[in-house]
Amino acid sequence: MLDDLSGLSMFVRIVEEGSLSAAGRALGLPKATISRNLALLEKRLGAPLLIRSTRALSLTDAGRRFFDRVKPIVRDAQQATAEVKSHNAAPAGLLRIAASVAYGQAAIAPRLLAFMKRYPAVRIDLHLHDRRVNLVSDGYDLAIRMGAIGDSDLVSHKLADIHMVIVASPGWLEQHGAPRRPGDLARHVAVVTRPDIVRWQVGGETVRVPWRMSTGNMIVTRDAARAGLGIALVPEFLASRDLEGGSLVRLLPHLELPVIQATALYTRGANRSVALRALLDDLLASRPIEVDAAP
Repeated sequence: MLDDLSGLSMFVRIVEEGSLSAAGRALGLPKATISRNLALLEKRLGAPLLIRSTRALSLTDAGRRFFDRVKPIVRDAQQATAEVKSHNAAPAGLLRIAASVAYGQAAIAPRLLAFMKRYPAVRIDLHLHDRRVNLVSDGYDLAIRMGAIGDSDLVSHKLADIHMVIVASPGWLEQHGAPRRPGDLARHVAVVTRPDIVRWQVGGETVRVPWRMSTGNMIVTRDAARAGLGIALVPEFLASRDLEGGSLVRLLPHLELPVIQATALYTRGANRSVALRALLDDLLASRPIEVDAAP
């Protein structure tokens, strides 16, 4: 039956190439084969599709209507075939990935190491920094961010919930006292990751804290608090060892703090990459991604 996909695909290629000879060259078939199959298709349909001349081909009215209807079908089928073939291919090639320093080092890097052992043909260019990257202009395949996303044109997948804690060193608390209620935080000096993160949501209240140092990095923020430079709002996983060891103290532990998200972001269409799809499947396979060790 010549009204199957191969027959429709051949007809579309003839029209797009503009001649039987050109279609034959594109498909790797003799012109006679193209001509014979076209004639059989027209016979089955009971209508001429093309007007043949020595110089060019032109569509009949029926041919134009038929072409307009079957072209999207052929394209969809070709894309579906390509996607299946691509999905079955082994992941390979280069992936450029940006991730926040703390979460990237503690949670993402161990997963990447295991991923690369499974797929030796994949190369990864990992960039750990806390600045917000533009995936298109900066040339990244994937970005992993903590906190608000704000990029509506990107595809996003939640990786984990990250619980926050307010901490200070024992020396700081001995000198300045421990806060008993959210409003008391405003009488302390804070170490922050960015100067605009000074309004903290604590127990349903918003408290504006004065800051002395902005670090640009959550690990440095934690270290500065541990050194006695002020109070800090950091991810719990980043402070867990210091809280257990006593070098940091959790403040207002009975009050609820916001939970932020770790999110994987990529541009629409980027998941056509077999390697990226495989990595996303791995990252999303066992959510939430647990932190293996605090840096």
